[in-house]
Amino acid sequence: MKGMLPGLDVLRFLLACYLVIYHTLVYYPAAQAMLWADLFKLGGGATSIFFILSGFILSHVSVEMMPGEVKKVSASRFFINRFTNLYPIHIITLMLTVGLMIVNSRPFDVELSNLDSAPPIIHTMSAVEVSINAILQILLLQAWNPFYLSFNIPSWSLSTLFFFYLLFPAAAPRLLSMRRKWPMLTAMWAACLLPAVIVVVNGWYGVGTIGMLHTNPLIRLPEFLAGILAYGIFAGHNRQITGLVARHRRILIGTLAVLFIGAAFLFAEGPSFWEVLLHNGAMLPAQVAVIFVSASLLQRASPRVVGWTRRLGNASLSIFALQIPLFIGFLKVQKVLGIPYPLLSCVHRLHVCAEAASRVPAHFSAYPAYLATILVGSILFQERIVAPLRSTLRRVLNRRWGSPRPAQMLHTASVPKAQ
Repeated sequence: MKGMLPGLDVLRFLLACYLVIYHTLVYYPAAQAMLWADLFKLGGGATSIFFILSGFILSHVSVEMMPGEVKKVSASRFFINRFTNLYPIHIITLMLTVGLMIVNSRPFDVELSNLDSAPPIIHTMSAVEVSINAILQILLLQAWNPFYLSFNIPSWSLSTLFFFYLLFPAAAPRLLSMRRKWPMLTAMWAACLLPAVIVVVNGWYGVGTIGMLHTNPLIRLPEFLAGILAYGIFAGHNRQITGLVARHRRILIGTLAVLFIGAAFLFAEGPSFWEVLLHNGAMLPAQVAVIFVSASLLQRASPRVVGWTRRLGNASLSIFALQIPLFIGFLKVQKVLGIPYPLLSCVHRLHVCAEAASRVPAHFSAYPAYLATILVGSILFQERIVAPLRSTLRRVLNRRWGSPRPAQMLHTASVPKAQ
């Protein structure tokens, strides 16, 4: 049985927390004026680590590696497990978002895809656009829309992950069976960078182009494939990598921290071309290094620590999907509590109270309460709602479509044993 990698669970959790701050801190002008706010503007870089990490973790848990052979992934069982892990989170948070849209004064306003540093461009969706985007959301195809993100905005990454899952059973065994993984990983780095370089050279900073760079599953695919290759390298050189991290842990972590802090400030304050390059591939070697370091840590942690890291890591997708619905609800509650009228009086004059609530500013002092709410709420949501629903769906789907046969072997001559 493969060993646990609790350091990766911690990394998943920290990435989810970073992305929560990235998506929500922009609503507080007081916080945006602070120098440290630039550290939380590199959301694209964090999402890239998450995609690489997904390929890494799926390879660890879904592909059995032994001397001279790689066990072929059972496609039906893999799809069922991944679908039941992803779709309940997506559909429940989508319904929450639709419920909040109903009470919004301008529910169909969206921001067109743009550079993060550029002023937002607001577009009001027509009835046809709302219908089309609703269908895309239900089918987990929303990431293919390059012009804007609608409904639960961060869920585009779930759509992209779903596309990755469709390719994983065919791609992972072949990539892990390759002898020259380092050159192929370098090729994936080049594939990540190439679209961004083309955009920068030609100055194509339009809505559709930037939208494709940010969310298109095909353009983001090399990051996921890089994660698969990175796992193959890590599994084949486990002792060397973990030993190197153990000996130089502080230097490695310090160097990576300096790199990411510098990239964050360059992203926020530098020319537009840096924003494009840092969003799409420029940081991939450092991102892979972060995963190697994280995978090497906490390998001898106590069962209690491992249990908690697993709970936090399992909640990462729920944190990511719940962050916007909960934040919108949190802001509405904050505004309602700030109106200058008794709440009971609003029963008879809803329009007056709604108008007054719209003028109440968002107070940054309440932000820690939101962060605590999203963390605790996501863990409970994952464990009390998603996990039972997932188990039920898996029983039903495995009974109908699951393959009872053991996974077959794909023979090669090059895949080393995981340490």
